[in-house]
Amino acid sequence: MRRTKWAAAAIAVIALGTVGCGTSDTGIGVAATTAPPSPRPQGTGPLTKDVVRADLDTSVADSGVPANDPYYARTPDRAPAGSRLSCSVTYKGFGTESTPVDLAHYDGLVGELRERDWRQSGDRRERKDADGVIGVVSAVLKQRGWTMAAEYRITATGGVITLVAFDDACVKKNAAGTGPLG
Repeated sequence: MRRTKWAAAAIAVIALGTVGCGTSDTGIGVAATTAPPSPRPQGTGPLTKDVVRADLDTSVADSGVPANDPYYARTPDRAPAGSRLSCSVTYKGFGTESTPVDLAHYDGLVGELRERDWRQSGDRRERKDADGVIGVVSAVLKQRGWTMAAEYRITATGGVITLVAFDDACVKKNAAGTGPLG
């Protein structure tokens, strides 16, 4: 069961990574205009999409990684209603030669998410190249009805961090969709 959930999260990161791999018209990520964080609801019930979006936005801002790529951030909004992708909240931060994103930035961002009660589920996975340099790191985080795939990839231009959080109940409800995210 854990492998199935891990595989689904990994497929989501990979599939979403192929959507909107570009940058804004200026060639760099545009700073997100964030609303004040929604108050975190008391109790143990599922979080709302707005609370999860606020967690991602404030964690990004507090960790100093690049702002959410605007095209990528709108991916769930462009998804067909009732699709599993419409059940998500996304972030993708591209490093550049002048503002690289590295493993330390990824660790800082995951640390900020942990401060917002996101807990790692399972082991952190690392893939090294032939020289022993870590090129890909991924982890699954969970909180109150949501599962998030967090990934860092080294790139020639400065690295990229991707976060995809899925509302578990919404994904289960829409599991009859086509394809890995349909």
